[in-house]
Amino acid sequence: MDGSFNTLELIMDAFKQMHLHAGELTPTEHKVLDAILENPEAILQSTSTMAAQQIGVSQSAVSRFCQKVGYENFGDFRMNLMLSLSSSTPSLHEGEGHDPIDYLCDMMRATNESLKDGTPEKLTERILTAENVYTAGAGLSSPPALMLSMELLKYKVPCYYMQSGQEMIYMHVAEPDDLIVIFSSKNDTQRLLLNVIQEKTPAKRPYTVMVTHNSSHPLRKMVNELIVLPTWQTERYPVYIEPMTSMLAFCSILMVEVSKRIGTDPQMLPPIVNGKRIKTRQNS
Repeated sequence: MDGSFNTLELIMDAFKQMHLHAGELTPTEHKVLDAILENPEAILQSTSTMAAQQIGVSQSAVSRFCQKVGYENFGDFRMNLMLSLSSSTPSLHEGEGHDPIDYLCDMMRATNESLKDGTPEKLTERILTAENVYTAGAGLSSPPALMLSMELLKYKVPCYYMQSGQEMIYMHVAEPDDLIVIFSSKNDTQRLLLNVIQEKTPAKRPYTVMVTHNSSHPLRKMVNELIVLPTWQTERYPVYIEPMTSMLAFCSILMVEVSKRIGTDPQMLPPIVNGKRIKTRQNS
């Protein structure tokens, strides 16, 4: 037997399996099927609990659906769905011999292309007209939140990075003229923060933007604006690229627009050595 067979041939095609068993599904399970066919990428980025919340069914309904279409559990189904999407959708770069670094560059371009309808320009306008800007992000979504805050400070834009656990302190003084930018890939870790904002009357709430990888983010209805960025899965790349990459690219693209609008060079933040601020030629 030839040992060079394609392992994808041993994987059940998720879409064929779903259509094969569609007649066996209950109305609730059909609701799961319709949601998956409409937006399979959102399912790839979800746990069974998150998928159930997004679709509006119970977690057990999602599990029953997965078993009825031939899979042991949701994790097994999700893995096959990812492989089916990757194998059934031709890569834009198929046959070009791309190195991993090429896909990183492609992700930068994909991020830029995802920002439609003048998103960077509109967000820049909000940033520069806001009284204060606050950024937030947990886990791997925290580096882009910190990056945006530090970059805005170089242009003397009053911006505060809210570390995890300190969001409530900042929200105590947040005003309606402020702007909040939340980085959240797919989870509801910022629910407490958004609940506090929702407790304010509409006239007293700061404008809230969420930068995410999931158009069906469980907290999407609690923000004023949702910016959805690409991932290696949505772009069908054959190599894994950390999802945070597109968020960092987004920050860089946004700061180019901020720099153009302000029209001056950024002032580097002074380094701190042994607890003392070191004066540089630029800030002395």
